[in-house]
Amino acid sequence: MFIDNVALGRYVEKNSLMHKLDPRAKLLGLFVLAGFAFSINSAIDIIVMSVYTIILMLLSKLSLTYYAKSLKSIWFIVVFAFIIQLFSVDGDIIFKLGFIKLTDKGLFNATIITFRILFAIMLSSVLTLTTSPTSLAHAMEDVLRWLFVPKSFAHELSMVMTIAIRFIPVMASEADRIIKAQLSRGANFDDRKFSGKVKGAVSIIIPLLVSALRRAEELSVAMEARGYSGWEGRTRYKKFEWEIIDTLFTLSFILIGVTIIII
Repeated sequence: MFIDNVALGRYVEKNSLMHKLDPRAKLLGLFVLAGFAFSINSAIDIIVMSVYTIILMLLSKLSLTYYAKSLKSIWFIVVFAFIIQLFSVDGDIIFKLGFIKLTDKGLFNATIITFRILFAIMLSSVLTLTTSPTSLAHAMEDVLRWLFVPKSFAHELSMVMTIAIRFIPVMASEADRIIKAQLSRGANFDDRKFSGKVKGAVSIIIPLLVSALRRAEELSVAMEARGYSGWEGRTRYKKFEWEIIDTLFTLSFILIGVTIIII
């Protein structure tokens, strides 16, 4: 099923250390750490980031295979970035076939770029899988306010971002339903001709776009019916409490980031 290949945007409730952390610490820490991931430039950096990322995954008490699902839906982007870097950098030639040549620098840069993307995806998955959409929205709003962003803009931006993340698995489920419906009507998605692939894609994209617009309208009507009017006058049922473990986590990602920059 298509929905089984999408893990990014889902929330899985567990009794783990990562789930118990303050959402603000996770949001700030994992996103900044994902930014540091784009600064890795050596094998040592890759090893350090790999060990730390795997530790975070294990602390969430979710299987590594579940995190691997985050890559299934975007494997093409990873492969495309690898190939582009592989053959676009000059250096000592390792392999040559006609106009195609593989260099040592190209291979190194392709590996670095691939790991940068992988770390960003995995860290984002850790955040969404261990943080509920509501907590994520509130955490994003608080972090933006720490950065002196106006309260109204911080609330609206956090709401939009959280809804977008929350709708990733919803739209994946909708796409899976559309694919099954089209197959029952005789659609052929295995056509090897380019025109056949285009027709197959169009038969999925158009109904999916219509469904997305319909869900967006339903959501806006539901929010209006419940009296939603923005940030003014809104309170929270659950208050965040910053504890010592959150401070230790923040210090850990700062230490990893500094280590990557220094090395």
